[in-house]
Amino acid sequence: MEAFRLFFKDGIGVYSGHVATTKLHAHHATEIIYCTQGQHKIIDNSGKENFSVLSIIPHDIKHQFSCHGNSIPVFIFMDPFHQFSERLKQTYQLDKEIIGLQKLPNEQIMNEFKHWIMGKEIDVMHYTRLLVDQLTGHHTYSTQSDQRIVNSIQHIKESLSQEMRIEDMASKVHLSASRYAHLFKEHVGIPFRRYILWARMQSTVESIILGNSLTIACYDGGFSDLPHFSKTFTEMFGVAPSSVLKG
Repeated sequence: MEAFRLFFKDGIGVYSGHVATTKLHAHHATEIIYCTQGQHKIIDNSGKENFSVLSIIPHDIKHQFSCHGNSIPVFIFMDPFHQFSERLKQTYQLDKEIIGLQKLPNEQIMNEFKHWIMGKEIDVMHYTRLLVDQLTGHHTYSTQSDQRIVNSIQHIKESLSQEMRIEDMASKVHLSASRYAHLFKEHVGIPFRRYILWARMQSTVESIILGNSLTIACYDGGFSDLPHFSKTFTEMFGVAPSSVLKG
């Protein structure tokens, strides 16, 4: 069995490894959690315990995860602007509540993730899409995306190593900063600055997976230094980057 598996591409991140527990944390992604054996436990910010075989966690919700025995967790992170997140939000009315399911949506799909954990190469994006299809009843939702925000997202992803001010982004699309901030959060689901931080995290992790050193990946991703990246990673995922990343 692989020590850990990690996939990060096009707004989707999937991690699996021996993580028995995490600290209380929150990140800017919609998350699906599944364990290979039995239930896992999610504790929310109020201390409420949720036991389930599959959890769906809205973005920016503080939570703590734990599983026991030989069970291996699979964490699937989805950019809040990604169509998979949009579909889950609309199906489960995701807002502040953690969704816990007591039955897996499709054993065959989950077995493919088990094979991936064991070292088999699979099309992770394809099976993530199939899982979301199962969870949302195969529904395809059409979202009314504002092209100004779509263009902004693209610009952010192309400019991560640069300083980005909301006033400058608003000016590019001929809006006031306050109107732009409202429109951005309405369409993306999280505020402008938080999205930039999440985009920088995605870019840095993708760069590390491609074989770049942690220092180069952090610099290209827009983090000021390694401690800044490490602190942000731990706050977002509840574990230190050294425990899940090589670089």
